[in-house]
Amino acid sequence: MTDAPAPTDLVVEVEGRARALYDQVLDPIGQRFEFEAAPPPAETKGLPMVLLLGNHSSGKSTFINWLIGEDLQRTGIAPIDDGFTVITYGAEEQVRDGMTIVTDPDLPYGDLRRYGDQLLSYFKLRLRPNPALQGLALIDSPGMIDAADGKVTRPYDFNAVVRWFAERADVILLLFDPDKPGTTGETLSVLTNSLSGLEHKLLIIFNKVDRFESMRDYARTYGALCWNLSKAIPRKDLPHIFNTYIPLGTAGGVRSVPLEDFDKQREEVRQEVRRAPFRRVDNIISRLYNHARRMRVHVTVLDALARERFWLGARYAVAAAAVLLLGAVVAYALFSLLPETSRFGWALGAFALSVLLAGATGGLYAWDSKNRANNLSLDALFERSYARQLTLGDDKEDLRALWLSVRERVRRSLDARAGSPARAWRGDFKKLEKVIEKEVPELRALANKSASRLPGASKATVGA
Repeated sequence: MTDAPAPTDLVVEVEGRARALYDQVLDPIGQRFEFEAAPPPAETKGLPMVLLLGNHSSGKSTFINWLIGEDLQRTGIAPIDDGFTVITYGAEEQVRDGMTIVTDPDLPYGDLRRYGDQLLSYFKLRLRPNPALQGLALIDSPGMIDAADGKVTRPYDFNAVVRWFAERADVILLLFDPDKPGTTGETLSVLTNSLSGLEHKLLIIFNKVDRFESMRDYARTYGALCWNLSKAIPRKDLPHIFNTYIPLGTAGGVRSVPLEDFDKQREEVRQEVRRAPFRRVDNIISRLYNHARRMRVHVTVLDALARERFWLGARYAVAAAAVLLLGAVVAYALFSLLPETSRFGWALGAFALSVLLAGATGGLYAWDSKNRANNLSLDALFERSYARQLTLGDDKEDLRALWLSVRERVRRSLDARAGSPARAWRGDFKKLEKVIEKEVPELRALANKSASRLPGASKATVGA
């Protein structure tokens, strides 16, 4: 496996190739069709990121201290920190405040300025000369508040900021503890909004399981967590829940809950954090793949509308031309057959009538076109554009999901062009197909080859 790049080199290589595809292939097509811009380089560069979420007693800070092997973050039962902290490697220990972080062009956090100065007061960067932090950024978040009335007051948009970090994170750890296995307040909002569509990189952790004195207590609380998650996560089967604890070496009473399996699951979580560079690669490839597929649907629907309007105009143009031609033929016949004294008037009248009818055809086209535009159903347009695939294809649900993700973008594109969509060329679709069917699989193969070098890694690590 000597020809497979190391994790850091792999991230750089995949990011570079993905960026080239965005810049040279996807963005030129997207600009013509008013599709969303490619993710900026700042969002795909930078260190692999691990985001930790949970309520204030779920053990996030303790988990971080265990991961890096030192007591860096303060811990306690009561809320300790109400802000976001980026923890990463630095040759010297240093703490930087929010304003210096977002104004540093070498750091990928500048976009956080959109959430205002209030957030910056609750944002900091901690550099630590700890080898365990090399090539990795841990994001410790404020404890989520599960208020009974659902009212939570923060000086910034917590859900939006969580979404910002979650979209850019490569691994998301969501911790629950035995005392609060519920999903209300901010936890419910984060699950249903901030983490929506990001389940592929979410690890749910039921922490502090060593606190149970009996299997009965454990089963009851674990069941409550599963029940609460089933109401918050809209999927048929619940995702895997890692049951863990952090061995703190404190003496306790005799317990009937065996911890050996929980030790294994804790190590599995550690391995997933270690695989963050490969997850970064997976996220870069997945984002490229999804961007190209969504663009293909966007372009296909708009091109179908442009073609419909072209052929509508062509039919009316043919009808108007036929009326004019018929009028010319009739005028010529009248001019040839009628007596000299009246033929000119009749011929001119016949041709004038044909011109009038052709004008009426043009007016009918204008009315028909405007009526179709006013009553345009984007969903019906999508159904017409993909009629064959939706009837015969096995992936129609996936296709519909893609459509839902771009429908509003299609609407905005039509508004931007006053309802006149651009036409797509055959080469546009060939380029999109090449990215989806050739370039992305090649990047996947490269990632899988490199991931197999990591002990315990498998192809599942970098997606399918």
